[in-house]
Amino acid sequence: MSKSVRILIALAAVVAMATPALAEFTLGGYFRTQGYLQNIKTKNRGGGLYGEDNSNTQSLIDQRFRAKLGYTLNDYVSFVYYAEVDTTWGDRAGGGAVGADDVNVETKNIYVDLKMPDVNSNLRLGVQGIKDSFDGVVFFDDMAAFNLNGKVGLLDYALIYSKWSEGEDWQDVDKDAFEWDDTDFYGIDVSHKYGDYAKAGVAVYYYDNNSENGFDAGTDLGANTTTMKEGPDIDAELWWGGLYGDYRFANVGLQGWFLYQDGEVLSGTAGDEVDSQAWAASVKANFVVRNGDLGLRYMYFSPDDDEDDLDRFFVSQGNYEFIDENLSIFLVDKFVNNVAKNRLAIYDSVEGGYGLHGVVFSGNFKNLPIDTYAGFGAGAFFAADDNPDGAEKREGSTLGYELAGRIGKKFADKFDVSLRGAYAILGDFYDETAPGDDDPDDVWTTTLMVNVPF
Repeated sequence: MSKSVRILIALAAVVAMATPALAEFTLGGYFRTQGYLQNIKTKNRGGGLYGEDNSNTQSLIDQRFRAKLGYTLNDYVSFVYYAEVDTTWGDRAGGGAVGADDVNVETKNIYVDLKMPDVNSNLRLGVQGIKDSFDGVVFFDDMAAFNLNGKVGLLDYALIYSKWSEGEDWQDVDKDAFEWDDTDFYGIDVSHKYGDYAKAGVAVYYYDNNSENGFDAGTDLGANTTTMKEGPDIDAELWWGGLYGDYRFANVGLQGWFLYQDGEVLSGTAGDEVDSQAWAASVKANFVVRNGDLGLRYMYFSPDDDEDDLDRFFVSQGNYEFIDENLSIFLVDKFVNNVAKNRLAIYDSVEGGYGLHGVVFSGNFKNLPIDTYAGFGAGAFFAADDNPDGAEKREGSTLGYELAGRIGKKFADKFDVSLRGAYAILGDFYDETAPGDDDPDDVWTTTLMVNVPF
């Protein structure tokens, strides 16, 4: 048993013994081991991907343990510590190699909750996981934040403030510790429920980057805009404003949203300030069927059609968007931990400046013969523009098509074993992007997973 696991068990035991009789102590989380075999190789952002033959496939075993310790002090105050231990097999730095022991306990979340029933509100303060109302395309990540949510009259609300970076020099006594080089994020979300069948809302987010945290310094953002400016004086101010809704009737559900981005960023080797406007939208229909459900989603992101400005959608702090579509090559695998977060439709096309049209058909089924469950996903993805003014020309607009499936079974109610795989047929968008300007082969990935939630 590794030192980190022993530390967590000892901590849980100490807290449990110290807990007053009327207080509540909870422990939850999961243990997950995933064996990967895939031929996906990636190049630089916007530079495409290519498949290797079977002799050059990537194979590894990824492992993660998470333990969430909860302690309720009284009816109004509770505390949560969420720890994470990653031990990818054979990784010496992480404690997964022979000999095992290493210091590898990470803090995922640590926060306190304050219930305020007199004003129908709840305050969560500390490092916590927060998601936007737009399928994670703006943010879905852990962050140090002030999160106040509750109800005012007929409206539900959420107010968010988070500091994503304090800057590089705040601890350096030889530099100005009070220099304005922070990265701050603000959000307000207001919604209303119409009985049990409908919900509609509006959200506004503001991102103020005064440091090098954020957009990758040196990242290629298009032939006409070169790179984001490096250094602590990088500046980016972006606003997102959008509408979202959810309607359900009998066995049919419909969710959708529209989101507009506006702001200014520094770009180019001279550090010029340029505008950034873009928009995105998505709609998904859900259908309840026997032993499961079906879903059909359409998504759109506008391309960068300006050779001077950066009119592309800057997406996803956390890179964890559209996770319920059962895809793992063009979109994000919901169960990803340390490896194989591919999301190629977003990474290559949206962030590359080409925009995106995407259609995904998915389904999930449970209570199948011999107590198994299954799921599938089928997606088609196209650049909104294969020759935008703000990015290099591609040979075509078809990114490709992905077919994916998953089947699993639980043993002893908790020991969940599943096999999932995906195959992507690449389109002409990727022509001449493999080494030697060759066309890439199709790509595939398979994963055998043991997941034990508790």
